[in-house]
Amino acid sequence: MRLITLLIAIAALAIAAPAIADKGGVPHGGGNGNGSEGGNGGGGSYSGTLTATPNVLHAGDYFDVSGCGYDTSLGNVIVGFTGGSWGSPLDGSGCFTITDIPALSGDTLPPGTYPVTAYQYVHNKLTETGETTVTVVA
Repeated sequence: MRLITLLIAIAALAIAAPAIADKGGVPHGGGNGNGSEGGNGGGGSYSGTLTATPNVLHAGDYFDVSGCGYDTSLGNVIVGFTGGSWGSPLDGSGCFTITDIPALSGDTLPPGTYPVTAYQYVHNKLTETGETTVTVVA
């Protein structure tokens, strides 16, 4: 079911991104800014940030994800976490916030560290533009 939700979100972004996009600029979506090629998973010259708050939580708790420095010309951001996805438009400064993402996968989420990944369309391809982690404790 979550795969279907993710596919629907990706399809909606593919259709909406060109219509919403603020034309101009160069890609600089995420990737934590480590190094000249963009950092962790970002590829290209992405310089945005991605933060999960809180980043240590219990299974079933909720967390927020925010980011800044994303290229508005690439359209909305999709954030993926444990098989689910959430979309958000960017403000004029290339920032976004998604609140109340549940730390769930099925009935419960075992303790561990999990990736939280931001995606945007870069050159007509859904591309990872930012990544962070959350840690679930017992």
